[in-house]
Amino acid sequence: METPKGQGKPGRGGSQLVQRGESSGLPGFYIPSGTLKVIEDFLFSGFHVMLSGHSGCGKTTFGQVWAASRGMAVHKVNCGAIRSPRDWFGRHEFREGTGTVFVSTRFLEMLERPGLIILDEINRTAPENHNPILNLLDDNREVYVEELGRHVRVHPGALFIATRNAGRHHTGTFRLDHALEDRFQEVRLELPPEDVIARLLAEKYAVSADQAEIVARVTVKLDRMYEEDLLSQTMGMRPAFAAAALLGRGHSLETALRYAFAARYSGEGGPESERTLVLQTIQGLVK
Repeated sequence: METPKGQGKPGRGGSQLVQRGESSGLPGFYIPSGTLKVIEDFLFSGFHVMLSGHSGCGKTTFGQVWAASRGMAVHKVNCGAIRSPRDWFGRHEFREGTGTVFVSTRFLEMLERPGLIILDEINRTAPENHNPILNLLDDNREVYVEELGRHVRVHPGALFIATRNAGRHHTGTFRLDHALEDRFQEVRLELPPEDVIARLLAEKYAVSADQAEIVARVTVKLDRMYEEDLLSQTMGMRPAFAAAALLGRGHSLETALRYAFAARYSGEGGPESERTLVLQTIQGLVK
């Protein structure tokens, strides 16, 4: 486990890899209790948290579920939709009878009240668009909004979680500026253990325990193959939920696994393709 950097000042960043432990008990969501405690202790100590991990491991969902469990207001910012630095704060609109007015964003409103702000996929907007929020995320915790003619100060109870997808198969992403990255403590979320995946599937969909166990086994195996560089991408929990949904609606196990998992991989190369490798892997696990 790495030692987090910058603990002397709130809002400074580093990297924290957390080991598995007992489930936290968040309703409908699995996260090891040790991981949850690290995230909460960072947040309540004045640090901001960057959640990383494979696609479909629950990075965005975590913030929403956690805030709901504490009765906190929550706002998710789709960072990929931020196309200019001013998009964080609002836009000018023409309204009949009043002329041009400035309309604040929900993000701007949330800054001045207690709650959780999720900066979702923070690396999907260009680095220069992050400049207006740098002061919000450091010890200053304020920014001057020209359209309002005043400084906006971050409420002491406003917490920040960012998420990012990084890796060779994530196109449309940008490398984060060190000044921004340094303002977060990184915590990596992992795929749940196989038995937990099976339980989650059985609870959510009308599938048998045996079917849920097979889907969970396939999910974990393909994730492991990605880590071993045998596959070009990993899918997280989404294909598992898709397969369970098909099973719950009466499709065969073969059909569910083929469409939910194998179809996501390229068939280019025929017998040597990734899709063929995934199908062969599935066949080996189902036997």
